[in-house]
Amino acid sequence: MGFLKIHKIMAVMLASFFVLYSIPIETAQARIVATQPQLQALFIKKITKYVLTPDMNKISAIRPVTVAAIMPHEMAAFFKKSDGFKLVRWPAANCEVLFIGDVNPRIMAAVLEKVKGKPILTIGRSPYFLSMGGMINLVENGSRFKLQVNVCAARKAGLTISSKLLKLSDVYCGENPQ
Repeated sequence: MGFLKIHKIMAVMLASFFVLYSIPIETAQARIVATQPQLQALFIKKITKYVLTPDMNKISAIRPVTVAAIMPHEMAAFFKKSDGFKLVRWPAANCEVLFIGDVNPRIMAAVLEKVKGKPILTIGRSPYFLSMGGMINLVENGSRFKLQVNVCAARKAGLTISSKLLKLSDVYCGENPQ
């Protein structure tokens, strides 16, 4: 009787083992899916670590970093007070970063004209952005973002873009590749 009990227990354990290990388990190679506004917010936060203000401080060292956006509602959930960033609606009196996004070219031109020459890092998402004087353009490349940096516009505003960021970017002066 004890022998049969052991066999039953072993059979149940063996069956459980096969059932557990036949269930697919998420691995480290599983794709992590992020929304476009979430990626934009992440890029904005990371980019500020690689841009120096005229007094040679990293933008990310300013706390809180004020990020103005034309349409802030899309990214609002990804900016928390605890992460050192404050998202506000454009026009803002004082901001270190301005995210323009993909808006009407007339609106984009007017906004960029207002901040021209000021030490405000401008980030956008438009094929016209760099030619209008924007500094960093996020270009969707398949499932990734590619950076385009207008070093001339940044210099005119007194900002310095780190060589680390430039190595990962397509570098432009205006709309001309360098």
